[in-house]
Amino acid sequence: MMKSDIRKEIINSLKVNNYNGLDKIYDNLFSRLEWKNSNSIAITMSLPFEFDTKPIIRKALRDNKKILIPKVVSKNVMIFIECDEKTILKKSSFGIYEPVGGASFPINDIGLIIVPGIAFSTETGDRLGFGGGFYDRILKKYSGHTISIGLPEQIYRQPIWKVDDFDQKVKTIIY
Repeated sequence: MMKSDIRKEIINSLKVNNYNGLDKIYDNLFSRLEWKNSNSIAITMSLPFEFDTKPIIRKALRDNKKILIPKVVSKNVMIFIECDEKTILKKSSFGIYEPVGGASFPINDIGLIIVPGIAFSTETGDRLGFGGGFYDRILKKYSGHTISIGLPEQIYRQPIWKVDDFDQKVKTIIY
């Protein structure tokens, strides 16, 4: 199956399902040393069908952690901008909310990156992203902690997609 077909199938499935028990996933994240020891958290503003990141952002702000939201600045470049509850967000051409303005935060000063994706392999750490390669390029340069959060449709023991040489793994998958 092609990556694009897998993406479509999983996204369509996510759009029609409602999930209970998400508090356990949030609690799992918040209890991890990677979370507790990180002063800065890079995280996307979730799309409606994705695992909701707003509770994570609110908790991070309550815990006095820096929140870093990605912003695509050119065809191949994504940066992270420090944000708070006053930051103005605007919907990008990808349909994701991004900060308006702000300075780029150094990649290797980020304590934890919560990496989005469409599908995740629990045994290998491989992920199927949205197809732009933005996180693969970031993760190639990043040496810190990475966590992805998946809903049931997104979790596989082994990848069912072709893993390319440029695909970057995540260290931890919570589901």
